[in-house]
Amino acid sequence: MLFSRIVRVGAIVAALAVAGWLLAQSQPPSKQYVVLQKRGPKWVAGKPAGEQALGNHGRYLQEQMTKGALQLAGPFLDDSGGLILYNARDEAEVRAIAEHDPGVLDGILAVESIRPFHLAFDAASGKSPFSAAK
Repeated sequence: MLFSRIVRVGAIVAALAVAGWLLAQSQPPSKQYVVLQKRGPKWVAGKPAGEQALGNHGRYLQEQMTKGALQLAGPFLDDSGGLILYNARDEAEVRAIAEHDPGVLDGILAVESIRPFHLAFDAASGKSPFSAAK
């Protein structure tokens, strides 16, 4: 009786592992994209980014980070816009994310460009194409 339960539990665990592997194989790998944002038509002239109505924009970016879509983001120091690095399957996915940003929808920000990106050097993780070379 105990042996048959152990076998059933083992079979369930193995089936779940195979299902997880198959799911991972069916989804294309994530790529990275840089989104450059600029001031939108409703940017209030004379006010720095910290005084613009961008609270919903910040909460949206936090949500994207929690989901694993957002890698990093921040404003340019001259208040001309900002840079966001997203993880996505393709440009269409990242464009949908960027264009649904409340800052963009409200017209305070605008998407300037979306560019595919490859992270070659990363000081935080130590990633480098030269780290293996001796």
